[in-house]
Amino acid sequence: MAIGFHLHQTQIKRMVIDKVTKVKDRRPTLQFDDETFELLMDCIHCGFCLTVCPTFALTGDETDSPRGRLYYMRLLAEGRIEPEESVLNHLDRCLTCRACETACPSGVRYGFLAELTRAQLTKRGKGPTRKAKFHEILLRYILPYPKRLEFALLPLRIAQMLKLTEWFNGIPFFARAINMIPPLPSRRWRKMPEVFPAKNGRKLRVGLATGCVNSIVLSRTNWSTAEVLSASGCEVIIPKSQGCCGAISLHTGHLEEAKKFARQLVLTFARYEPLDAIVLTAAGCETTMKEYGHLLADDPEVAELARNFASKVKDFCELLDEIGLPSPLKPMPMKVTYHDPCHLAHGQNVRQQPRNLIRQVPEVEFVELPESDWCCGGAGAYSLLQPEMSEMVLERKIANIKSTGAEAVITSNIVCMMQLWYGIQKHKLNVRLITIADFLRAALPEV
Repeated sequence: MAIGFHLHQTQIKRMVIDKVTKVKDRRPTLQFDDETFELLMDCIHCGFCLTVCPTFALTGDETDSPRGRLYYMRLLAEGRIEPEESVLNHLDRCLTCRACETACPSGVRYGFLAELTRAQLTKRGKGPTRKAKFHEILLRYILPYPKRLEFALLPLRIAQMLKLTEWFNGIPFFARAINMIPPLPSRRWRKMPEVFPAKNGRKLRVGLATGCVNSIVLSRTNWSTAEVLSASGCEVIIPKSQGCCGAISLHTGHLEEAKKFARQLVLTFARYEPLDAIVLTAAGCETTMKEYGHLLADDPEVAELARNFASKVKDFCELLDEIGLPSPLKPMPMKVTYHDPCHLAHGQNVRQQPRNLIRQVPEVEFVELPESDWCCGGAGAYSLLQPEMSEMVLERKIANIKSTGAEAVITSNIVCMMQLWYGIQKHKLNVRLITIADFLRAALPEV
């Protein structure tokens, strides 16, 4: 069991503070208002979060646990410690998987506090990309822009076509990055029509957010998403000139950039109203978009639009479970398991809906994945910024996948797809990896 379960608060304080330089009478590093500071006090130090925290499970170190990090945030907000590397490294190691929020009996808003902390540290040059300028360029100026990303991936596309990807294996960073990206779909899948008409009578009119990385790496999956929704009675609208939702910026501490992207996306979709729902298949993006009402609350021009937008955001499985799949579906005789993306399970509490949909496909043998909602180690940009910790977290997930004997692993998030693809290739597992949208598309009767 976790060692911290019965630690008194003074013991926790000693374990955390002993690792850093204490200071007196200095301006606090974190500038929290009274209401936000009170959120730090919601932690009752019960230790329930320890048993579900992937980094604490690896290190056994209180400072790599949610309550240890919360205490660091408090000390930084009180001006009692410096934001030195020993502090920042423990904060950086957090996956922000939000498993602690699921386990917490006090309702601590850990994800909100962690992102706010990263934003303030980033302003001081202390953010998670401070030691890796190349990663900062990649995360800020390439990944959120589909055209730039497509250009950057052109060498990989050529290497995959010519089966020359092993050429990259001699360069450590490129070897890992290249091996995380599944075979890129044909560029023709990027050119989606603006409307997919509803089949068999229209139930809903929904907007599809195609995403930034998704639109390049999983562009075929965007088509599958639209086709399944269309077959299920949705008129699917795909707004032109979509951009990044801001999740990448938010998770790396660039709050103002996140707001800029969010604002642009809200205004883009507003031109296509009325919409009954806004759908996508990227859990981290969905969680961010569902919080647009808070993110853009101080922008009077779009605050109301942002609240309306956020209220309509639904995960693909969440919406499809409500309206129902078309019938009959084609048999898919295979043994499958399902990996819960963290931001879908912990961030949105969408757990049962994907399983309901998978079980509706005839002749599918569904087997539960042990610790299915345990993080895979992808966690947004985490696999790039914390590669060693990321790989250690991944090993636990791969071992659980092996134990199921499944022929296919189904999931529904771009980063999970990339991380699991890397693990499957590394361990040479004879397992298919497929998004739930592509899986359900394959079960649709041919027209």
